[in-house]
Amino acid sequence: MEDAFATLKTPYKWRAVTSYFKDEVPPRDYTSNVHVVPFVGDRVVLLHAKESGWGPSGGTLLDGEAIETCVTRELAEEIGGEATRFELFGQWDSSTTAEVAYRPWLPHPDFAIALGWADVVITGSSDDDGGVEMESIQEVVILPLQGAVQRLEENGEHHLAALYRVAYEVRRAAKG
Repeated sequence: MEDAFATLKTPYKWRAVTSYFKDEVPPRDYTSNVHVVPFVGDRVVLLHAKESGWGPSGGTLLDGEAIETCVTRELAEEIGGEATRFELFGQWDSSTTAEVAYRPWLPHPDFAIALGWADVVITGSSDDDGGVEMESIQEVVILPLQGAVQRLEENGEHHLAALYRVAYEVRRAAKG
């Protein structure tokens, strides 16, 4: 677990964004996105989006949208899932070199990506039609944790592999 936190504490760079992990939940007015590691029983859900590759479920908050609503919407859109329970446990404290905000209502140039886990029931299939971010989900898989970590590592997504490992442990502790 120490190595997962060590990885999360290094800068995570994606396009024009640089993020640093913090183990605190960000305030809503500083949050632009929410990403949760979905669980179906003891297995995790990993999705492959055309634009961003393999990772957790999540996306951009809509104008005025509550974090809970965003989690519910993204799980339904991306994996056909319904959250029975979710918990935020941290954030990627982020900044961008982009000149304008991704959407006009989002904090810019500094913002947070809220991070958490969610217990989900798959109720259907992905109904993603491109959504606000124009991502299309190409594949959704349900794997044992180690299978998801291995796939993320093989694709160079060391920060996301570490996020999955931490989410697994945080969830396990929350369920006692």
